[in-house]
Amino acid sequence: MKQKRPFLRFRRVSLTAVTMLAVAACGSSEEYKWDPWDVSQNQVASVNITLEDGTTEELKTGSTIGIYVIDGNGAVSLVTATVDANGNIQLPPEAFDGRVIAYSPVQPGWNTATFNGTPLFEVQPDQSTQADYDASDLMIGTATMTTAATRSASMELSLKHMLARVMVNVVDETGSLDTENTSMRLLRMAGSVYVSLSAMKVTTVENSSLDIDMLPYSMTDRRITMIAIVAPQTIQEGADLFEFSMAGSQRKATMTSTETLEGGKTFVFQMRYTDEGLVPDGSYVADWEVDDNDIDLNIRIKK
Repeated sequence: MKQKRPFLRFRRVSLTAVTMLAVAACGSSEEYKWDPWDVSQNQVASVNITLEDGTTEELKTGSTIGIYVIDGNGAVSLVTATVDANGNIQLPPEAFDGRVIAYSPVQPGWNTATFNGTPLFEVQPDQSTQADYDASDLMIGTATMTTAATRSASMELSLKHMLARVMVNVVDETGSLDTENTSMRLLRMAGSVYVSLSAMKVTTVENSSLDIDMLPYSMTDRRITMIAIVAPQTIQEGADLFEFSMAGSQRKATMTSTETLEGGKTFVFQMRYTDEGLVPDGSYVADWEVDDNDIDLNIRIKK
């Protein structure tokens, strides 16, 4: 979609992250055994994230999933599952007898009462490490049961990225870019949301402004790509988007138009690093797991 403005150009791509849980059939238990689990009755389920274009990837080892089960009377139970080294999780049989809503990563203090409330979720202000970046990636989804003629059963758990991802590409035109002493920080970004697990929705907390250190995503001698997760929000024209630091020197990039960051999408901002400073070089919306090798960094958008 072409935009009549010098900086921003958006290519909108819808995104859904889907987690597939393949499990064998099992009989339902007569008694809920949530804590501790009755391990002898648990089923092993493989976990993959499948994007809308059909590509898949494994949910990382150690990732945690909170699984709410709502029975026919509306009673809510909760278990926590952790992805093991083989890409599997353990599910109790009760997960196949009711409505299931899941979220990740698991939050301390979220319990059965939380399901019908609006708990607060906050992204990490320092996402420069992979662990803190992952801890900021809130996903919520639901499960549906299918039964084949062979009486085998499967559970499909569809998880959606609820927050927005910002990606900044900087291409060096000076030959002096020092990737080992470079960092990037998003400025005054909303980072908190109220979460409705029952409705599988989030609402951004107004005035939840913070600076967010970005995660190095890809670095070469002439190019730097960094990412961070933020709450859905609108960035106003004239606002400083990020601060680029290299060897103690800071330069800022300013928005030239008002833009809305939607949940479940990656917003890519392209910059050129020149002797005069950072020069905007276009932007667009991409899939969550955008392949940085496919990004066209030579787009010039002029009046």
